[in-house]
Amino acid sequence: MYIAIGEEEYHVITNLSFAPSADLAGTSIPIDEFQADIHTDDDYSEWSAAALYDDNDNLWAGGYQIIYAEKQDIGIVRIRARSDVALLDRFTLPAVYYNGADIEDVLDETIVNADDTIPGLYAPWPYTLDNSLKNKTITGFCPEQTARDRLLWIVFVIGGYIKTSFNSHIHILPSDTTATMVPKGDTYWKPTVSYKDAVTAIKVKSYSFTRGEPSSTDKWVTDGTYDYIVTEQENTLSNPDTPTGTLVNVKEINGVYLVNSSNVSGILTILAQWYFNRQEVNADIINNAAYAPGDLIQLHVDDETMVSGFIDRETFAFGQQAKATIHLAASEDVETAMLTIFYKYDNIQLDRKEYLMPVGYAYSITNPYIDFAMNGHWYVFYPEAEAATGTITSGTNESTQTYDVALDLYEGILYVISVDSVTDNDGIGVIE
Repeated sequence: MYIAIGEEEYHVITNLSFAPSADLAGTSIPIDEFQADIHTDDDYSEWSAAALYDDNDNLWAGGYQIIYAEKQDIGIVRIRARSDVALLDRFTLPAVYYNGADIEDVLDETIVNADDTIPGLYAPWPYTLDNSLKNKTITGFCPEQTARDRLLWIVFVIGGYIKTSFNSHIHILPSDTTATMVPKGDTYWKPTVSYKDAVTAIKVKSYSFTRGEPSSTDKWVTDGTYDYIVTEQENTLSNPDTPTGTLVNVKEINGVYLVNSSNVSGILTILAQWYFNRQEVNADIINNAAYAPGDLIQLHVDDETMVSGFIDRETFAFGQQAKATIHLAASEDVETAMLTIFYKYDNIQLDRKEYLMPVGYAYSITNPYIDFAMNGHWYVFYPEAEAATGTITSGTNESTQTYDVALDLYEGILYVISVDSVTDNDGIGVIE
């Protein structure tokens, strides 16, 4: 791992910590940060831009701002850097009423830099809005509030979440719909499954606004130019799978004035996914920038069970490979089936392997070269196909992979039958 600050790269770092997260229900915007000791005599000022990379130049955290830089010892500086979401708390936006406003116009007004004392920033700050969300509009009222609070309201009502890890700026994304399977060999044994308290119902208030002169009994708001009379509607979605005897536990969301009759149904559906699904999973996996907060993944919890769920937080430990302790929200068991691969030469079975996989999973498993002793010969067999491929269905799944002889060692003599190439390296033959 290394840290880039401005044009400089620092490859000697210690005590690195990084624990990104994401609120997929859209009810908060976590602030990601990383901390490390950099072995250098350089000095840094607060608000310098910092980025975290691995040794393969994969970006782990970009566009972060240094909020702390202090010398710990001779030649060692400790820094803490936070995602630019934290800076949105510095800016207060005026009250505004939107009526079918384009989402990108609203975001451009929200993700702003109104303080030219912070170097290296400009208005609007860079952000990426997923294409699936670009057709959204905003209708409702925003009071005077911080830019971060307003961004939270906007993201909540369009059904998105904020991601600030493994990218260079703010990403606004919908919930993932395609699951990525974590190989069993990359999961440390054994993940733990737990269950949170059952939520029996979700209540969300929606609002409409009428411009006019409010009476003494009216609830009203103002944007400084016009007054708007507020009408409220309570919307409830009950949990159809509440266990018998469960105590009433209602999740209520009120006061978000961008919730209206057009978007409240979608909001309830998204919230139900997070609050009605009680299962959670904690697991340790090898994660070299492959899985980020917000990702939908599938993993093995034991030899017979797999689950799917959304990563909402992970804590990294760094060594030769990165290990992540992850938490999965909205987890559920996955229908699985066994795949058996037979590796054969003529009618001789050289090996077999079994894999537990989700039904519907399109697999591609690289076929290995196989050593096999038979009748005094020591053979190396090569696969006729590079990989076993297919899609897992319910029930029995079998795949037969055929092999031919590549090398034959017999009575001390190596016979080259079929190889890609043989080259001479200072008198030593190299077979590929």
